[in-house]
Amino acid sequence: MNREISIISRKISQTTKNVIFTGAGISTESGIPDYRSKGGIWDKFRPVYFDEFMSSKKARVEYWHRWSELYDDLTQAKPNSAHMAIVKLHEMGLLEAVITQNIDGLHQEAGLPDDKIVELHGNTRRIRCMHCNTISSIHKAKKRLDNEDP
Repeated sequence: MNREISIISRKISQTTKNVIFTGAGISTESGIPDYRSKGGIWDKFRPVYFDEFMSSKKARVEYWHRWSELYDDLTQAKPNSAHMAIVKLHEMGLLEAVITQNIDGLHQEAGLPDDKIVELHGNTRRIRCMHCNTISSIHKAKKRLDNEDP
């Protein structure tokens, strides 16, 4: 393993155009459950797909109630050593971008600038209203959910 780490370290240090791809595995150490593994989110809840979410109030209510159950995990999670190592690469001028499937916002919380992050599935730190396009924090959305206003 140390040999592989040495090889990767050498290759990364030879260029400034490094792009890192991340997925659920980077955030499980931070307490965020993944979707597909046994015991993951999709074992507990069925997926609500975008077209269903947009066309069905029932699907939106289901989605937001599910999201409400994950709220504590999402808001209490902190960046781990992998997130911090990526920030260090940025600080050293060795990172072009991070492309992530994650929605947890931990790359930003670790200190990586927004312009270095491509979030393929958006994030749960900011929510856009589908009627007026207002962007709100997840805390504001949680208050609405607590008042039965998804």
